[in-house]
Parts: sequence; structure tokens; C-alpha cells
Amino acid sequence: MERNINSPVYYKDRYGIDNAVYRFTQRAQLFFKEKEYSDTLQILGIVPIIAPQEVYAAGNYKERVRFLCGKGVASVEVKIDFDAYHYADSAGKITLNKDMLLTAAKRIKAKVDFDYNRFRDDLESLQ
Repeated sequence: MERNINSPVYYKDRYGIDNAVYRFTQRAQLFFKEKEYSDTLQILGIVPIIAPQEVYAAGNYKERVRFLCGKGVASVEVKIDFDAYHYADSAGKITLNKDMLLTAAKRIKAKVDFDYNRFRDDLESLQ
């Protein structure tokens, strides 16, 4: 299964990307590259959304799960709390990203066969 963990929308354009977070997402993509969690899902794109509340209130950036190709491809957009992320150190930002990945996996599991428990265990083992 191919997994793509994208840079956070809104936040990256305003504040850039933390180097440690970037390295974590690169490691995660390589780590998960050979792992399979679903017989149906072939490609999973995960998009973190990190923006202040007023941006959401204006109708921008909504959380959602979209499927294409008969549920073979999924895109999951998940919010991360802006203040928690913005004021966190690098380790805290990585923890928030891991939580976001688990949220994305739960949302996928609700709609298609997906071994959430194995994904969670693998994510916990990722350094």
C-alpha cells in the first residue's frame, strides 16, 4: 500500500515546516511503504490541516474522507489543533502528527477494511 503524508495545509504556507517533523514524515513514508493494512485500499493520502479557528469559521478547510477507484484510493484530511501545534516543540509536533495519523486510520477503518490495530502498533514502533 502506498501512503503519502502531505505537508500541513495553511500552516506550511505561513510558517514553514519544522525540520524534525519533515524528517519524521519521510521516515514514516519509508517505514510504511512495504506494509499492508487493507486488501481493498492501495493508495492512502493523508493531509493534515493546521489553521487558526477563524480560518475554519470562514468556511475554509474541512475534514473529510474521499474515495476513488472503487475505494482503492483514499484521501483523508484531518485537523490538528493550531495552538497546540504552533506552540509545541519539535517532539510535540511529531506527537500531534502521530495522533493525526491514528485519527486518519480510524476514519478509513470506518469505511473500508483496514487493520487499524496493526497500523497503530507499527506507528508506535516508529522512532
